[in-house]
Amino acid sequence: MRSVILDKEKTNVCGICGAQDPYIEYKQREGVHFIWCNKCHTISFFKKPQSEEKKKLIENEMNFYHQ
Repeated sequence: MRSVILDKEKTNVCGICGAQDPYIEYKQREGVHFIWCNKCHTISFFKKPQSEEKKKLIENEMNFYHQ
């Protein structure tokens, strides 16, 4: 699972492929807000998750969501 942290001014595009609506979904898991891209199947975090463990947990959940 790929993930990136978005620049502050980019809040409505995928941080990997640049896709916008209708490909992106705003999600929240474990108290962390992010964008899920249905085009390239990646996570774009609005800010860095509190810990690496939380980041991995979200990535694992979204891996399951993608299947």
